[in-house]
Amino acid sequence: MSIISVIKQSAGKYIFYRKLNNLKRNKKLVNLNEAKTVGIVYNVTNQEIFKKVKLLIKDLTTAKRQVMAIGFVNRKSIPDYCIAAYSGYYFDQKDLNWFGGPKNEYIKEFINKEWDILIDLCMEDVFVIQFISGLSKSRLKVGRYSENHKKYYDLMIKVNNSLSIDTFIEQILHYLLIIKSK
Repeated sequence: MSIISVIKQSAGKYIFYRKLNNLKRNKKLVNLNEAKTVGIVYNVTNQEIFKKVKLLIKDLTTAKRQVMAIGFVNRKSIPDYCIAAYSGYYFDQKDLNWFGGPKNEYIKEFINKEWDILIDLCMEDVFVIQFISGLSKSRLKVGRYSENHKKYYDLMIKVNNSLSIDTFIEQILHYLLIIKSK
């Protein structure tokens, strides 16, 4: 990694943690059945992940529940399979600023929306996904367990590297359905 990349990464983390320390949100335990809005953020690594999240969006969407997904494509352009079927909003490397944070207005709106539940389906550390999840004003934030994520998730699911996204989604939904709302 070049010295410039290290400087950008360090600056990005500094800006992220500074914003995270100033974040004010209304934390609340929310059962999935009572949620009126659900935001999903994930890393679109391949078409299979895309299809699974698209199915999750369809399953969670009801007449009483709005579900919106935002997916990061770590490329210079968004693949056709994302564009062809409406199942959320997708952004790529062109939508990142110099330190790797989002610069797109739609992403900023997503971060500032007070979702009842925010679900982070990213199975690995991706800075822009952490930035979105961490700074989200959602009432309940759910994601995978990591020592680094303790600062911004309210519910974390411990996963190992061999766990499939299907199992991860099942675990998240299981716990969101047994939570008792306050």
